[in-house]
Amino acid sequence: MFIRLVLGISVVLLVVATPASAHVVAAGADLQLAQTIAGSEVTVVIRGTPEVPGPLYVDLIAHQPVHDLTIDLAVDGSVGTVRFQRDRPGTYPAVLHVRDGGPHELRLETSAEISVLPFRVQAPRPATWELVVYGGFGTTGLLLAAAIAAGARSRRPTAVALGGVGVVALIIAATVAVVSPHLGDRQRDPGRPNAQAFLTVTPDRPAVGEEFTVRFDLVDGATGQPADDLAVHHAALTHLVVTSQDGGFFRHVHPLRTDRGRLEARLTADRAGRYLAHAEFERTDAGGQLVSGRFDVSGPVPPEAAHPAAWTFPAGRPVTVQVDTGSTGLQSWLGMPGHLITRDRDGTFLGHAHEQSAMTSTSDGTVAVHGPELRFTVSFPRPGRYFGWVQYAEDFRIVTVPHLIEVTP
Repeated sequence: MFIRLVLGISVVLLVVATPASAHVVAAGADLQLAQTIAGSEVTVVIRGTPEVPGPLYVDLIAHQPVHDLTIDLAVDGSVGTVRFQRDRPGTYPAVLHVRDGGPHELRLETSAEISVLPFRVQAPRPATWELVVYGGFGTTGLLLAAAIAAGARSRRPTAVALGGVGVVALIIAATVAVVSPHLGDRQRDPGRPNAQAFLTVTPDRPAVGEEFTVRFDLVDGATGQPADDLAVHHAALTHLVVTSQDGGFFRHVHPLRTDRGRLEARLTADRAGRYLAHAEFERTDAGGQLVSGRFDVSGPVPPEAAHPAAWTFPAGRPVTVQVDTGSTGLQSWLGMPGHLITRDRDGTFLGHAHEQSAMTSTSDGTVAVHGPELRFTVSFPRPGRYFGWVQYAEDFRIVTVPHLIEVTP
């Protein structure tokens, strides 16, 4: 009976313990959101809130000069506006103000584009499991002290009762302390449907040198409603890779959220032909997903694309490659030291590998990467010709190095 009581109390406390919410800006936690706006690659870093109401610290990491960018915070009376006009890349801090926890939005706006980034601010308070653990250990100490005092006064039944309750409190606190690292883990819903993606290009057949808009509209596969629950995935809501069929054009950008379930990016193509668009994202509490589409760019037939660096790999086996960047001043981009994006000739396969070297924080809020070497482990499902693009950040610049990959049987 005693064991059942202890287990019952432990289960109840574990059930009511509140797991950590995704996309929450809590004390000590930062949220990074990459955006490609007005032709500039930027990362908005929303720092952890020390208190609510209180300051909301926002850093803008610009990889290109930023012109006429406004960041607004507006929800439930929490209002702030910061304007950025920077002629060189770098990290630029700003301070906004929040009055309450809960859902908020950051609105990024230039004269040509607008993006709205939803996030949540969680008021800093101890988690339920912390209260249970500390309260349980504290209660145990008091009860055991009282039991010793009762025993010293020859009150044996009282001492036994107090000691028994103290043991119960100790067991509960120890149980919750052991499983507490898992209380913040959110379970993915295996039955949740994928989002369906509809690609639109405006104009529908852009010309070489003409700016055009690539738009993905995401809808829930079960309800048909806009899928507006994207999770932060490698420091962005969505990673959009647009390439020409011949591999001569490559852009890895982070589209703007312009409406519920709507993602847009503006591009300018420098060669004619068939183009492939791949969007990688993750829905909240669900798995990652890759959607794609095709469109054409009109203009003169271009010469064959040049890929100066070539690799040879066997099919079906993982291979680790080393890339010497020639730089000791590498920085983290999208939370990683480097990225390797691969694609087959037809566009039916897209791979994305990350470098995993050690990194250290720097005084300007960025993260320095040790090296100049970057290492990637990749594999290819079948023989053929593939394209690869290595990307890394150096002195706030995004460097892209193309490769031609021959995969042998």
